[in-house]
Amino acid sequence: MKIGFFELKEWEKEILPDYAKKLKADIYPFEVEEDIKTVAEYEIISTFIYSDLSEKILKKLPNLKLIATRSTGFDHIDLRYCKSSKITVCNVPSYGENTVAEHTFALILALSRRIVEGANRVKQGGFSPAGLTGFDLNGKTIGIIGVGSIGQWVVKYAKAFGMKVLGVTRQGHEKLEKKLGYKRVPLEVCLEQADIVTLHVPYCQATHHLINRGNIKAMKKGSLLINTARGPVIETESILWALEQGILAGAGLDVLEEEENLDDPQALFSSYISNDDLKELVAVHLLREKPNVIITPHNAFNSKEAVGRIIQTTYQNIQAFLAGKPENLVG
Repeated sequence: MKIGFFELKEWEKEILPDYAKKLKADIYPFEVEEDIKTVAEYEIISTFIYSDLSEKILKKLPNLKLIATRSTGFDHIDLRYCKSSKITVCNVPSYGENTVAEHTFALILALSRRIVEGANRVKQGGFSPAGLTGFDLNGKTIGIIGVGSIGQWVVKYAKAFGMKVLGVTRQGHEKLEKKLGYKRVPLEVCLEQADIVTLHVPYCQATHHLINRGNIKAMKKGSLLINTARGPVIETESILWALEQGILAGAGLDVLEEEENLDDPQALFSSYISNDDLKELVAVHLLREKPNVIITPHNAFNSKEAVGRIIQTTYQNIQAFLAGKPENLVG
C-alpha cells in the first residue's frame, strides 16, 4: 500500500525519516487539506493534530484505508464518516503521561514562584526580588480534573510536593484513590476548594467548555488554572473574565482555542472566521499580554523520549494494519 506521512514537524525530523524508510513511505511537511491531490494517492496516511480530517476532506480521499494519527487525541478526525466508509483509525494511546505531567508542574512552578517575571527582570538589568514573592505548593490543594493516565502522574508529583489532592472523575475508583491518596469530589467542589485546578481530560462534546463563565466564578479567589489537555475544554473568554475579576491569580496554558490560527496574522480579518471564533482569537491575544498568564505552544508532549515513543507506536500501528491485525483502534 502507498503510505504517506504528513505534517512533518521540526521535532520529528531526526527520528521519523528512519521509520518512513522502513515502510517505504513518503514524507511531506504540509497538512492534508493543503494538497488534496497529492494526499488522494495514498491508502495509508499519518498526520499530527492540525490536519483537517473532516467528512468534507475525507470524501476527497477515495483510496484511503488507514489514518494513523501521531497523537492520543482524535478530535480532528470524523470518526463517524470513517466508520461508514470503512476507514480504520488508530492513535497513540500512551506515550508521554509523565511528560505532560512534568510540563503541568513546570507551568505551576513558573506561576507560583514568578519565574518568568524574575528572569525577565534580570535580563532587563535588575536583580531585586521585590514584588516577586511567590507561594509554597506544600500544604496547598490541587484539583485534578480527569485522573486518567496523565492525571495519575500529576497526583504522584503533587503528593511529592506535599499537596492535598482532589480528583474529578466520571466514575469512582476506590482502590486507585486509596493507592494514590486523592479524594474524589464533584467538579463544583473541586473548583470551590482547590488552590490550583488542572485539566487532564480528552476533548469531546461532553468536555466542550467544561470550565466556562458559569462555573469559573465558583473558583477559589486567588487560585491558578492550568490546561495541558485541549484548548476548547475551557472557554477562553471565561479565563480573561476571571483574571480581571481577581478570581484567578494566574493561568498556565499549553493549549488554546483557535491555536491553529495564532500563527496567522490575517486570521482576525478573515471573512471565513465565525463571530465565536473571532471572539476566542481576540481573547487569546489579550491573554498573551497579561503578566500573570504563561502560554506555551502546545509543547507539553515535546520531549525527546515522548516523540520517540509516538513515532515508534505509529510505525507499529501501520505494521499491524498491513499484517491484518490492527492495533490501537479508535471509533
